[in-house]
Amino acid sequence: MSDPVVRKDAPRRPGRKPQARSAATRESILDAALECLVERGYARTATADVAERAGVSRGAQLHHFPTRAGLLAATVEHLAERRLAELRRTVEQGDRTGDEIDAAVDFVWDAYTDPTAYASLELLIASRTDDDLLAHLRPVAERFEETLERADLALAPDSMAREQRAALRKLVVAAIQGLAVQRVLSDDDAHVESVLGLLKDLCRRSLGAEPTERESRKSDS
Repeated sequence: MSDPVVRKDAPRRPGRKPQARSAATRESILDAALECLVERGYARTATADVAERAGVSRGAQLHHFPTRAGLLAATVEHLAERRLAELRRTVEQGDRTGDEIDAAVDFVWDAYTDPTAYASLELLIASRTDDDLLAHLRPVAERFEETLERADLALAPDSMAREQRAALRKLVVAAIQGLAVQRVLSDDDAHVESVLGLLKDLCRRSLGAEPTERESRKSDS
């Protein structure tokens, strides 16, 4: 008899440990929830639909995520972990000439304009009137901020006081979030490029990074 908590289309692995099966089931549920959020939005994402898409039993889903709010918050965290891993790779591959700061800003912009990011934004807005969802999202946001801070400090560790760095980081994220929302109504590439360029210049100057070739050309003109 097949295991009811594993994706129906997933082959059983001989000798697979229960912990591994449980982790795989959880991953399948989160992936399915993210797909539902992107396709249907927050209001039309039902837990029963998530279980069906993940290929798991209703009982298995409730074992991992007893409430809808907990499932959706975990889905946001699931997405955030992927994004932060990508950001860490972006920072580690930088050459410390200022280009890695541009790459980090571009990365955040790409992350907030990805379809999955808009799904996360829906959850954030919904939490304004959903105390249960808000209670689940707050610790996720705190862990995201802590990891983002570590990545930020890797760019220029001694350039600014901690409080100033936090303010600059939150300013950039807030500006990009706002720009992403504006893009829903008006997809103006020239406006986006102008705002992102300004944010990059602000970050480089604030962090004491060397100017990029593009910035040097602009100063000479």
